[in-house]
Amino acid sequence: MRKKIPYGEQNFERVIMQNYYYIDRTQYIEKLELLNEKNIVFLRPRKFGKTLFLDTLSKYYDINYAEKFEKLFKDLYIGKNPTPLKNSYYILKMNFSGIQTENKEKLINSFKNNVISSLDDFNNRYKTKLKIEKEYTEPADIIRAFLTDAKDILNKPIYLLIDEYDHFANELLSFNLELFKDSVTKHGFVRKFYEEIKKGTETIIERLFMTGVSPIMLDSLTSGFNITKNKTIDIKFNEMLGFKEEEVKELLEYYDIYSEELLKEMQENYNGYIFNINAKEKVYNPDMVFYFITEYFSEKRPPEKIIDDNIMSDYKKVQNLFSLGELLGVKIEKENQKELTEKEKQEAKESPKKIIGKLLNEILLTGRTILPELTTMFNPGKRIEIKDIKSLLFYLGIMTFEKEGLRTYLKIPNYSMKKIFSEYFTEYLEERLTEYIDTDEIENAIITILEDGKIEPFAKEIENLLSKMDNRIFMGLDEKYIKAIMYSYLILTPYAMVKMEYPVENGYIDIAMFKRYEEVPYEAIIEVKYIKQKEYTEEKLKRKIKEAKEQIEKYKKSYELNSKNETMKKFIIVFVGKEAKYVEEVKEVNTVNKRDK
Repeated sequence: MRKKIPYGEQNFERVIMQNYYYIDRTQYIEKLELLNEKNIVFLRPRKFGKTLFLDTLSKYYDINYAEKFEKLFKDLYIGKNPTPLKNSYYILKMNFSGIQTENKEKLINSFKNNVISSLDDFNNRYKTKLKIEKEYTEPADIIRAFLTDAKDILNKPIYLLIDEYDHFANELLSFNLELFKDSVTKHGFVRKFYEEIKKGTETIIERLFMTGVSPIMLDSLTSGFNITKNKTIDIKFNEMLGFKEEEVKELLEYYDIYSEELLKEMQENYNGYIFNINAKEKVYNPDMVFYFITEYFSEKRPPEKIIDDNIMSDYKKVQNLFSLGELLGVKIEKENQKELTEKEKQEAKESPKKIIGKLLNEILLTGRTILPELTTMFNPGKRIEIKDIKSLLFYLGIMTFEKEGLRTYLKIPNYSMKKIFSEYFTEYLEERLTEYIDTDEIENAIITILEDGKIEPFAKEIENLLSKMDNRIFMGLDEKYIKAIMYSYLILTPYAMVKMEYPVENGYIDIAMFKRYEEVPYEAIIEVKYIKQKEYTEEKLKRKIKEAKEQIEKYKKSYELNSKNETMKKFIIVFVGKEAKYVEEVKEVNTVNKRDK
């Protein structure tokens, strides 16, 4: 019987016992145990398999699972190579997702109830009656009483597993900075709670493994909780979570759906993550891989939505963190020198929103941004710098490492993250328009390109959007910015893969649209030109048109486009200021078919 697809499964015992497909990661149990450090922090983006791995640790080390060890682990690496500490611990599990953050009272009560629930679960699983002082107000007092009792009663140590340690903090930081500071820093109740955990590691807690997405709380907890070692970017654990290329290929072959085309689409959509700058192996987002396969079985073709709605909702919450710089103020950093130039001093005076906008635009246009140093701890008491915002993009999984010479960059790892990033950019843009725009009309215009082979409605919609841009935003407008705007809307269509600065034999196409499904009638390449309003002349317009046609002629000679002659539309759009002055479908070099206003 073919194994079931473990999409969304987070319970290791259920995955093994109910015949789900499992990609073995248990060799990392041995690697973690061989470390000198016993208290580990390990961060990964959303839906990257953290909870399942924590549950695997819990079943491996739990004294209650000694009799089930053979059934669960016999076919896995760790079952064939067991460590001395297997089934040696009481497991205390905590998960801090779902904490209510509306106000301080709800936050404390929700956190407290979460702790009590975890301790109740411990007592139930081990048939113990350790003290749970539910009437105490402070979570720190509750965990102190519990651990004090455990020290005196338990005959074996505790392995503490904490999942989503930062979940509520990330939410707080995006909309209630003062409550974050009050709760996490200085004498906050969260910090006091972790101080008691630290005391517990001196007695009954022998090992600790803590996961989350970002290091946003680590600095705030440090003085009271300076016992953990952050192994997030340790090269030895680069592939501990996530799937390698050959593993995805084996998956597709196992389910009899392998083809080079399908593997290529999955690679483009979900691969590309590395968590150490010197790592050679890139990994796929595992949740998205299983989502894709599940949807493929259902639809018999790649899903229209390449991003799972469950993941998309998580990333939409992440978007709030872009306001972090706006809340705290952003300082422009000099990347290789201590002194700022006069120009940089002037930039430092610009509004944080504008600086964040520049960062979004830079990343969208180039696909990457330089990273002088990854921030490993955030201090909300200080001004957040540009490198901190960039680092958050890394931790959240929207960007990953890229090395070029001696420089380290962050780049968008795959197409799904480009779509998410484009949504951030379009929403950022739309918030700053002087009037509302109907994005449904833009979507219809995009479909018109692919269905009818006509680009005029889309050009008109972009012109409409530009006309509603605040002039202060418009001052920095150029050809690249307009391409970024067009690309950000075009990439949102599920019916085509949209590329910007797409490389072919004879150059780089401004924007290319390649269909994802056979029934889509047309594909397109778009050459974009721009003339400032005050610099416009008829002669300059003719030169731009001629230049665009010559470029398209060069691109047409490339094999990739030549093989798509019947379906590939070729367009030129020349903007003059905010106006789409000239729109043409290029059929032959001398054919003119324009909208000249």
